[in-house]
Amino acid sequence: MLPQEAISNPTKFKLLLEFQAVFPNETPKSVEEYLLGGRREIILNVAASFLGFNSQKSNFENPKEVLRMFFREENSKIANEIYNRIKELEKNGKEVLILNTYCNLKLFEIFFRIETDKDATQTEEEFEINLFKALLVLNSGFTRKQSIASQSTKDLDRELRFSMLMFCSSYPISDKVNYNLSETWITQCFKSILLFQFLQSNEKTKNLLSELLTYFDCTTWREYLKRILPLTTSFIKKKFEGHTDITVEYNDHFKQNCAFIEKLIVDEEDEFEAPDFLLLRTKPFYKVKDGVYRIIFDLFVVEKIFKGVYFFLRDINNKLPKSQQIRELKSIIGFEFSEKVLTYNILKLIYHDNCVSFSGEDLDKIGVSGAPDYYVRRGKDILLFESKDFLIPVEVKDSFDFSAYEAAFEKKLYYVNENGIEKPKAILQLINNIRNILRNEFKADKDYYYKDVRIYPVIITHDTQYDVNGFNVLLNHWFQEEIELLKEDRIFTYRIQPLIVVNIDCLIYHQMALVHKVSLHEMLRLYINHIKINPNQKFDSQHDINDYLLNKTTPFSLFLNNYVMDRKWNEMPSTINDLSAILFQEL
Repeated sequence: MLPQEAISNPTKFKLLLEFQAVFPNETPKSVEEYLLGGRREIILNVAASFLGFNSQKSNFENPKEVLRMFFREENSKIANEIYNRIKELEKNGKEVLILNTYCNLKLFEIFFRIETDKDATQTEEEFEINLFKALLVLNSGFTRKQSIASQSTKDLDRELRFSMLMFCSSYPISDKVNYNLSETWITQCFKSILLFQFLQSNEKTKNLLSELLTYFDCTTWREYLKRILPLTTSFIKKKFEGHTDITVEYNDHFKQNCAFIEKLIVDEEDEFEAPDFLLLRTKPFYKVKDGVYRIIFDLFVVEKIFKGVYFFLRDINNKLPKSQQIRELKSIIGFEFSEKVLTYNILKLIYHDNCVSFSGEDLDKIGVSGAPDYYVRRGKDILLFESKDFLIPVEVKDSFDFSAYEAAFEKKLYYVNENGIEKPKAILQLINNIRNILRNEFKADKDYYYKDVRIYPVIITHDTQYDVNGFNVLLNHWFQEEIELLKEDRIFTYRIQPLIVVNIDCLIYHQMALVHKVSLHEMLRLYINHIKINPNQKFDSQHDINDYLLNKTTPFSLFLNNYVMDRKWNEMPSTINDLSAILFQEL
């Protein structure tokens, strides 16, 4: 049984320790200069160890523990001086953080790609101090980038400014800190098996699957999963925070197993310049010695089970002869798989009885124009779903810039202009269907009175990067602007609920609770109450105001997770055992 725990909200008001705060009278050098003359294996070990700290409830969120871990006895004087400076900074009520996942990944990237002398020229005592300074330089660089969020949101309307500041400040890093490895592992396994079944059964993708298996020297996708899954489960047995090594057993399959892993390792010839750590996502291991491979970042390894498969397929597809390439591979996966397989299956499971339900495919067959991707009515509650499996450019994601985010998400989820014609996306598609329902023009289901029904508009996303504080606020802001236009058309809008963004992963992981304990529409109603802002609320300090507002920007997936875990309703998805049988039946 995998360990399970609630995910606390990582987007708190914490102060990242910067270089000038510790060394105010010193001009910082570059990271490379500080690391020059250090031993390569020590630096890589340190970076991997930092990335191996727990994402939740880590001992090393405490600066004292970091300093105790970092500095030897000979450097106790400087460690104490640093700690005293941290205590001064914390007098304003903010917690201070020394380590940051973004900067730890940067440290690994920078040092792995630079040329180093074989012989160390720094003493161990000198190197400790210089490595710490290098980390603070990276922290300062991250804070400078993050300041773009403040600049880009300062002129927004008051109702959006705070939530968009939270969104822009955390979006580039949120998916790398706001995760639970157990949940990620289970949902990745669930989705990967369905994906491989889809690839195998779909005539368009059969050849691509065959090329993927050939690349990894596997005869079936079950063999591929059997070989990659043991590389992803080290976190279950992990007793201490820090790096994890995978040691390949020396047997008849030693060379074959090493060859498999070595397709997932970084080397000095790789290109590290892409934003959002794309290379480390693709290759999340590095080689320590023959048969021993170190995990760079646990999360990236676990995501190889499902998320990484698409990027392997994309790269293989791009290398095929033009005549064999699949055009619009992403849209095929996003529509044929993410919507018609994954979304349909999980919603049918959650709403399997006592309701009226139609998939988008069902609605197309009966001639419903512009139909939602999924429709459910249970009693007086109507749920409208739009499934959107999309990615925005990584350079936009890494920008911290509201204007860049606004433009990107508007095109993906609101509307796009094509040759002067406005093409509706998810938000406008939901609005159009709401209009039809409230005018009693939705021909698939008319057994309701329009003034009685509560309508829950839902956008289902397929990537955890959108589970970030403030994202739902932006989309619901656009949605409410469209609701105002419905009012002008004399549409009865009083029971239309706010737009909610729901990640498919939280539905997969909590499917048992949603079937047996609390319905999805009840959870949506609880969430809507949770995010309402009380204008009459009294506070003792600005800090309390900020914490209150921050809580109102919580993503639905986090709210659902904490609600279920608090009540100890967490139960392994019923389909996991069935899928395990499918996985191992031919091995």
